[in-house]
This record gives sequence, C-alpha cells and structure tokens, in this order.
Amino acid sequence: MQYKTKQGVQSENKALEIRSLSLDYIMPDQSIHAVVDLNLVARTGKITAIVGESGSGKSTVALAVMGIQDKNAVISNGEIYLAGTDILSMPKKGLRSYVSNHASIIFQDPIDSLNPLLTVGEQLVEAILIHEKTTKKQAFTIALNQLLAVSLPQPEELMKKYPFMLSGGMCQRVMIAIASVFRPALLIADEPTTALDVTVQAQILHQLDSMRKRKGTAILLITHDLGVVAEIADDVCVMKDGYIVESGTIDDIFSNPQHTYTRQLLAAAL
Repeated sequence: MQYKTKQGVQSENKALEIRSLSLDYIMPDQSIHAVVDLNLVARTGKITAIVGESGSGKSTVALAVMGIQDKNAVISNGEIYLAGTDILSMPKKGLRSYVSNHASIIFQDPIDSLNPLLTVGEQLVEAILIHEKTTKKQAFTIALNQLLAVSLPQPEELMKKYPFMLSGGMCQRVMIAIASVFRPALLIADEPTTALDVTVQAQILHQLDSMRKRKGTAILLITHDLGVVAEIADDVCVMKDGYIVESGTIDDIFSNPQHTYTRQLLAAAL
C-alpha cells in the first residue's frame, strides 16, 4: 500500500510536520474541540516547546502524533508527517510499527511508565533487542552504555533493580535511555519534569539537551512551565483552548510576545 509522503521533509530538517490538524472528543451530549487547525514543525536537532495551561490541548497533540489517542477522539482534518510520511494515511496495523520506529515518548510519571515486574536491565535489553540486530550479551553492554550516557552511576547495579527501587529522577533518566536506544527522529517529552524537584529537573533538562545534540533528535517538549521553556527550547508554540495562538523562536516569544495570552503567561511566570 502506498502511504502519503511529503518530498523533502527530511532534507528540510523536519522530523515532524503537522498541517491543519483538528481533533474532537465525542461525548454523549456534545463534541469538544480539543485541537483546532493546528500547524507545527519540530526540526531535527532542535527542541520545540508547546506551552499552555492544563486543558489547552498540548498532550492531545502528543498522543495524536504517537497514534495512541483516546477511543472517543476523532481527527476530522489534517496531516501529521513523521519522518516524511503522513501517519494519518496509514492503516492501524502499519501505523504502530512505523511510529515505534521513528518516535518515542516519555511521560510525566516515569515510575508508572516503566514495567514494575521487570528490572531496569530487562526493560532496556528488551528495547534494544526489538530495535537492533544483536545478541543478548551485546544488548546488555549497549544497555550499560545507555545508562552511563544519561549520567546514572553504577549501571551494573542499577540494571538489577526494579523501578520502585529508584527515585523519580532516576526513572525519568532510565526512560530517556530507553527512548534513545534506536535514535528516534522524534522524542516527545510530555511534562517530563513536573513531578521533580528543581535540582533533578535541571538534570533531566540537561539529558534532553544532550540527546538532541548527540543524536540529532528532534524533541517536542510539552509543558506549562515557561521557566523550563526558557532554559532549553529553540522554538515555542503557545497553545490555548485547542489553538496555537502564537509561535516563534525563543527570542521572539520572550522578547517580543504578540498575543495577549502569551503576555499573560510571561507575566505570571515572573
């Protein structure tokens, strides 16, 4: 089957391009317009932040890109080009495989995102064996190096531990290690630092920044925290009530905001 592709997406350094996306939640008595005519680009090796209050539609966009939106979510219009292919033109069977080979996502609560019944090592090795043609022994060595790459000490001991034995910050770094195993074109980080203290938050942001620099990954950062955006983002999309009301470079948004809502967010963050 032929899937809809956009010529030149990768050559233009666009790991993700969303065009005119509209998504509704169908409720028994009404339809909620969660995303309306949204346009967005996440560039290779750059961090693009979607910022806005809770309920603005940020996480809905992330889930749509990953193809894991709720059952009552209906995409009424738009295109989502991931690594050059419109995933909305793909059947569900092909969609899951394609997305898993080109994108990863890390969520707000990393402990719940990891399998509580498997050790850190088992989960890392499993991810490596899925995406790499290698032996289990070689996968174990790769897993150790992945943990070292995200600045986790004593990786041999860490591999033997279960998620509940680790702090939230350590679990989040494990998630980053797993997500970066196969060099995804796109990493979505959905509120990755919300539950962490300031010191650990800075460590996680450093790891995300390091990943995009080392591997050229495009990172789509979902957050309500303008402090986080100022620290790490290259480009910013401000979202309100399902709409992107303003977008631009970090300098554009922070130095010369055009929309009233953007100015309100900046004022509240000061």
